[in-house]
Amino acid sequence: MNTAIDLLKFEQSSGNLKWLPVVAAAFLRQLPQWRVDFAAALAEQNPGHQVDLLHKIKGACYAVAAYNTIEAIAQAEAAHALGKPLAPSRLLRHLEWVEAELHTIVGNPAAQ
Repeated sequence: MNTAIDLLKFEQSSGNLKWLPVVAAAFLRQLPQWRVDFAAALAEQNPGHQVDLLHKIKGACYAVAAYNTIEAIAQAEAAHALGKPLAPSRLLRHLEWVEAELHTIVGNPAAQ
């Protein structure tokens, strides 16, 4: 089973998994606003704003080691650069997986 968060990579980059719940909580605090902003960019049919926001989210995904989501966003950015439309449902699904896993991590920090 693939997980949304790569614990080994997080530990390698941060030095200790004990920091993941703190970083995860910060990510989760930002996520609702990102969703609102992304929905607005979709409604405005503004691909430039969509890609700018995705780039911001991708940076935050590095902080929590959400590498599958980083890859999905990178693919969307590359498609946009080629003039292809984004696949928002796929991207939002990835964020839902990240959110669910981070909620588990924040709720069970001792399990790490």
